[in-house]
Order: sequence, then C-alpha cells, then structure tokens
Amino acid sequence: MQVIAVDERTNCQERHDPCFRVYLHESGGDTTFGAVATYDITGADVLQVIDWAQTQAEGWSRATGGARPTYAIAYVPEGPATSDLDRRTLVWLLGVDGNDSVQGEQLIAQRRMLQRRTDPVGIPEADRAPPGAASPFNRIQPSEG
Repeated sequence: MQVIAVDERTNCQERHDPCFRVYLHESGGDTTFGAVATYDITGADVLQVIDWAQTQAEGWSRATGGARPTYAIAYVPEGPATSDLDRRTLVWLLGVDGNDSVQGEQLIAQRRMLQRRTDPVGIPEADRAPPGAASPFNRIQPSEG
C-alpha cells in the first residue's frame, strides 16, 4: 500500500451516482475459480454493496448446501450495462476476477477473497443494504467461468 498526500483542489469532477459490478464466484475450497453470477448495482454506496454481496453469498451457500461463494466488487465508470453487447471498464475495489490466473498482488487479493468467507467485512447497521435489496435468495444460473 502506498499513501500519497495530494491537494484536494486537484479534483476536476465528482459523481454521485456510482455503478458497481458484483461478481459472485462459485469457488472451490481453496480457489476462487468457478462459475460466476454478475450484477450491476446503482443507488448504493460501497458499504451497502459489500453488505449486499455478503448477504447474497450467504444465501447462495444455504440454498445450495455448498461452500460460500467468494465475491469481488468493481466500480463501473460508464454505468450499468444495457445489453450483453455492452463492454465496460472495471476498477477493482474489493477483490479481483476470481477466474483470472494471477500473480503477485492479484494472487494475494484472491486469497483475501477466500478469507472473507469466514471473516466477512463488518458493516455497521446504518450502512447495510436497504431492506428488499437483498430479497429472498433466488439462485440465478451463473455463467461458466
């Protein structure tokens, strides 16, 4: 981790409508590789999205009787996809693509994704996903990874 002090006046624009992409990976016991279900989320901040992802992973685990999926979250500057043909830029905020073959820092990020299964991110009550956002778990068939 590198921390650099900057002048806050270097901002040129601000956005108040972020789009996040959440990947739920049907991972193995010691690997993040597997089928994936992907969602674009708007109208929330990053803590609400983390809470939603953790809640979905827990529901997936209960519904299937399998291991809790890993998850990763990216910021999508262009906004949500409107069709399967849309291509989007991803800025990884938490984790990485679990199906990528990685080395170095990205490998460490994948290992941390696995650790979050048993040591989830703590989310204060005020920052949880709104009721109804984490509706009763309905398993969506993930795409093959």
